[in-house]
Amino acid sequence: MKFKNILTKSTLVLLIVVGVSSCSKDEDSPIPESTIPESVDLQSGSYDYMFNTGQVSPGFSYVGSHSNTLSATILLEEQPGGMTKVTVTLKNTISGETYNVHSHDAADATTTPNGTPYNESPNSNVFIQQIMGNGSSASGFQMSTKTLLELTTVYDGFLVVHDPLQNINVVDPTTFVILGIFAR
Repeated sequence: MKFKNILTKSTLVLLIVVGVSSCSKDEDSPIPESTIPESVDLQSGSYDYMFNTGQVSPGFSYVGSHSNTLSATILLEEQPGGMTKVTVTLKNTISGETYNVHSHDAADATTTPNGTPYNESPNSNVFIQQIMGNGSSASGFQMSTKTLLELTTVYDGFLVVHDPLQNINVVDPTTFVILGIFAR
């Protein structure tokens, strides 16, 4: 019985000595930067768009055969380093049809070749994707070089979704099934 008590006490003392000796403060070795988490206060925002019935301008109302149940959502997610993940989700898409979705910078209509109130070339630094319709919700995303703050306050542009049932025509907004001010 005495041997068992001595063994138990010796084991306990050994564990305490090992534990204390392994707990030393090493002030000379900083935490590697790769283990320091980036900001945990990253922001996000979501913006909903309805079918183009002339919300931007009555003269831009959609003309075509696409169902008016189509809608879109933009989700902006701030990333470490200042970029923004831009995700566009289309709801009530036509299965098997390719939707060309992108942003166009706003412009003075007197300065564009065809008198449009936007630059006719999409802005690939904001969003340009093709999204394949599947009969319900379909999404595409890309990383924008712009910050979330820039996209939601400074960037002056439009979200455009072209009718997949018509030829792409960037100078005729009546062929856009979704048309709205970007991230507003």
